Amino acid sequence: MAAATPSQERQLAWAILARAVLHSVNGVGAAPGDLDSVEHLADQLTGRRPDPMSRTTVGELAAEDLERAAKVGARLLTRDDPHWAALGFDDLTVADAAPVAVWVRGHGVPATGLRAGVVGARAITERGQRITGEVAAVLAERGWHIVSGGAYGVDAVAHRAVLAHAAGTTVVLANGVDRAYPYPHRELFDRIAESGAIVSEYPPGSGPSRERFLRRNRLVAALSHAVVVPEAGRWSGTLNTAGWAHRLHRPVFAVPGPADAAASAGCHRLIQDRRAEPVTTTTALLAAIDSLSR
Repeated sequence: MAAATPSQERQLAWAILARAVLHSVNGVGAAPGDLDSVEHLADQLTGRRPDPMSRTTVGELAAEDLERAAKVGARLLTRDDPHWAALGFDDLTVADAAPVAVWVRGHGVPATGLRAGVVGARAITERGQRITGEVAAVLAERGWHIVSGGAYGVDAVAHRAVLAHAAGTTVVLANGVDRAYPYPHRELFDRIAESGAIVSEYPPGSGPSRERFLRRNRLVAALSHAVVVPEAGRWSGTLNTAGWAHRLHRPVFAVPGPADAAASAGCHRLIQDRRAEPVTTTTALLAAIDSLSR
């Protein structure tokens, strides 16, 4: 077996740190502040075990992560990458929430140009489908790259609308990039990978959880220069994404619906709390969002 190259050793070191954070090994909770300390910190952690009952070390798990990623054409994107800062992840340091690294499968997330998050309700109405499709398609036509979470409802409609216009889109998952959740979206994710990207901070093979869905939302917000909410219920997880966007000083736009519409209650809440600007037409949204590119 050939010896690992310096770049491969560096990637393994990052994978070890990513695993250590995932398992809260030795209290490691954030990316190292000094890039020169990556290998040194990884050396300290590689022989640790995720928990007292584990027979596998963090170093062994990290090596397996890289192997799994290679099998599906994924890679580990780290702060060593010159495009890391342009993708917005460093902005999360203000909340001590920046990822150590992210796994990326597919063509990749564009580091240049503008990216818009389009997120919302899973239980989407016909009105919500129409608005989401129009918003995603028009933004894609204007050159915006659409980011969403791959869930049922608004997310899936947005992704499909972009693909229908032969444009790229990014899905941010709460599980490994080699797994489809929800499973019926497996074909959709494969299509996304061809021209866009599948992103996750969780290593290949990982499954989703409620906590991971909430943590995933901050990455959607960080990747986006603006966030649009076409439809969302009062207790929708979308409000968490919008909250992160507001905290990161990303403009949020919400589409109000009928006053008594449960499917729009979350949009009304964001507008009432002044965490989102109301947009009632696609034309109004374009006028507001186009100002960001000037």
